[in-house]
Amino acid sequence: MGCDIHVHLERRDERGRFVEIPQVPDEYPLGVRNYSRFAFLAGVRNWANIIPLSSPRGLPHDVSATVREQSDEWDVDGHSHSWLTLHELLTFDYDQPLLFREGGRDPRCTEATYRELLDEEFLSELRDLQASGVARVVFWFDN
Repeated sequence: MGCDIHVHLERRDERGRFVEIPQVPDEYPLGVRNYSRFAFLAGVRNWANIIPLSSPRGLPHDVSATVREQSDEWDVDGHSHSWLTLHELLTFDYDQPLLFREGGRDPRCTEATYRELLDEEFLSELRDLQASGVARVVFWFDN
């Protein structure tokens, strides 16, 4: 059974509250099934045993109402809810050597850096999100 990510983009409105940025279904940033990305973002489907950018943080306390409703619809079928600011994603040093959890590198992992583990499309998507005013990425997984 496969695992998918559900990505929701948020920005602050004129009153400082987070609101969801509607997405065009065919232009689904960061939403492809890519287990290397899942491992990096939250340690989900972490086939390489890398240390992720963050362990799942849960939904943010100030998540937009629309994103909370969509999360609630998934009920127990959604898991590993988390969020990252675009700043965190853009300032991470992707050229640093991969770091591994206890137990070390999975032998199938031949990549040396986070940039190699991910792909240039991932980094390009982050720059596109920045240009469109995204402040935070909220996500969870299903399987």
